[in-house]
Amino acid sequence: MTASPATGSRFADPISIATVVALSVLPFLLLLPLFGAPIERDQGTYATIARGWTDGAIPYRDLWDSKGPLLFLWYVVSFLGLGETTAAPQTMAGLVAGLCVPFVWATAGVLFDRRTALLSAAAFALSFANVYLQVTANGEVFMLLPLTAGLWAFAVGAIGGRLRWFVLAGILTTLAVLTRQSAIWTFIGFGAWLIAVWWRHPAERTRPARAAAALVAGMVLGALPCVLYFAANGAAADLWYATFGYNLSWAATQPFWLKLVPPLVSDPLSLLGGVLFWALALVGIWRLWRRGDRRAWLVLAVLVASEAAAQTTGKGTAHYAIQLLPTAAIAVGAAVPSVAAQLQRRPVAAALAACLLVTLGLAAFAYLQPTVTDRFRVQYTFGDYAADAIDGGTVATAVTRLTDPDDCVYEWGRSSQVFFLAHRAPCSRWLHDRPSEVDASVIDGVLADLKEHVPGAIVVTSDRPLPPGLRDLIDARYALAERVAYAAIYTPRGDR
Repeated sequence: MTASPATGSRFADPISIATVVALSVLPFLLLLPLFGAPIERDQGTYATIARGWTDGAIPYRDLWDSKGPLLFLWYVVSFLGLGETTAAPQTMAGLVAGLCVPFVWATAGVLFDRRTALLSAAAFALSFANVYLQVTANGEVFMLLPLTAGLWAFAVGAIGGRLRWFVLAGILTTLAVLTRQSAIWTFIGFGAWLIAVWWRHPAERTRPARAAAALVAGMVLGALPCVLYFAANGAAADLWYATFGYNLSWAATQPFWLKLVPPLVSDPLSLLGGVLFWALALVGIWRLWRRGDRRAWLVLAVLVASEAAAQTTGKGTAHYAIQLLPTAAIAVGAAVPSVAAQLQRRPVAAALAACLLVTLGLAAFAYLQPTVTDRFRVQYTFGDYAADAIDGGTVATAVTRLTDPDDCVYEWGRSSQVFFLAHRAPCSRWLHDRPSEVDASVIDGVLADLKEHVPGAIVVTSDRPLPPGLRDLIDARYALAERVAYAAIYTPRGDR
C-alpha cells in the first residue's frame, strides 16, 4: 500500500537463503531434549480426539474440547507419520517451529532490509531456547506456521503487492484461528493498520478498502471447507459452541484484573528465561515507534494484537506468549544494530551482559537436567501441573490393569491424558469437567452418555465435588478399586 513495489528479491540472495535454512533447524534442535516428556492434560485431550477422529468419531459432536479443529488434525498427521506415541506430536511441533523461520525472515525482509531479516530469523529461532515458555505440542506452536505465513502474505500486499496477497493472508490467518482461536486478534491488528492507512491518507482510501474486502474474502475461503465438513457431519453448532461460544463464556468467568496482566508478568520465569530476547524486543519496539512509517506500524499493530490475545482471556499461562514471538523477533531484528552501536557505553554493555547471563543460566539449568522428565519438571517450574502430568502415566497404567481392552472409561477432572495413555475410549464426549464450570447442565449430557456407554471404570481426578447425579451413580454401582497418585479409580461392583 506504498508506492514502491515488493522488494523480496533484494534480501533473498543465496547466502541469506542458506543461512535461513540452517536457522530453520535450530528450533527443532532446541526442542529435541524435550521430546518424549510426559504429556499433560491438554495434550492428552488433543491426542484422544485425534485417535477418535481416525477411528470415525467427529470432534465436538462425539469428542469435545474447546480448541480449534486443525489442532487435532496436526495430531492426526503426527500419529500417521510418526506413530501413535507421546513423542510424535512433540516432534511435529519442533518441525513446525522450524518451518516458521523462513516466514519470519521473509516478512522482515519484505518490510525492511536483508540485515533486519536475518537478525529477525535468528532471534526467532533462538527464542525457543526459553523452555520456560512451555513450548510443547500445544496449540500456540501449531498456530505459528499459518500465522507467520499469513503475516508474510499481508506484508507483501501492504507494500504494494496485488490484492490476491490479502486474500492469501485471510486464508492463512483463518487456518491459524482454526488451530488456536486467539489468532483472531491478528485480524484485529491487520484491520487496525488498514483503518489507520485509510484515515490518514484520504487519497489512497480505495486501496485499503479493497484490501479489507480481499482479507474478508480470504477469511471466508479459509473457513468454508471446515464449516462444510462439520455441517455435513451434523456438528456445525457443536463446532461454533466449542470454538467460540464456550470460550467467550469461559473468558467472562475469569477475574477482570487478570486480563490486564501480561502472562510474562504473571509467570516471571517465562520472562527471565528469555530476558535478553524480551529486552531487545522492547528496544526494537521503541525503534519502530520512532521510525513511524507504515511498515513499522504494521509490525507494531500485530505485536500489540498478539499481546492482547495473550492476556485478555484472564489466564496467565506462559505459553500464551508464544503468539508474540514472530513480531517480537522482528522487533529484535530492528533493535540489534542500534544496541550494538551503543556497546561502548558501560551501562549498555553491563545490562546486555546481565541479560545474557540470566538467559544462558536458566537455559543451562533446564537443559542439563539428567532426564527428559526432569527437564519437563523444570520447564513447568516444578508446579502441580507438571506433577499431575508425570503421575498421569501411573494412573493410566492402573486403569489399563483394572479394565478390559473393550471397556470405555469416564474421567471426572482434567487428566484427559489417561484415555490416550491407557488406550481406553472415553464413555462420554465430555472429556473433562471444565465445560461444567460454565454450563452446569453439561452433567446431564454426561449422565446420558454413561447410561448409553457403561464405564468399565470411573476415574476421579478433580478436587471439585462430584455432581449429585454422578455421585449417586458411583455409590449405587461402583466401588473404590484403587487410589493412585491424585486419582481415585472406581470399578463396577460384583464380578466383571
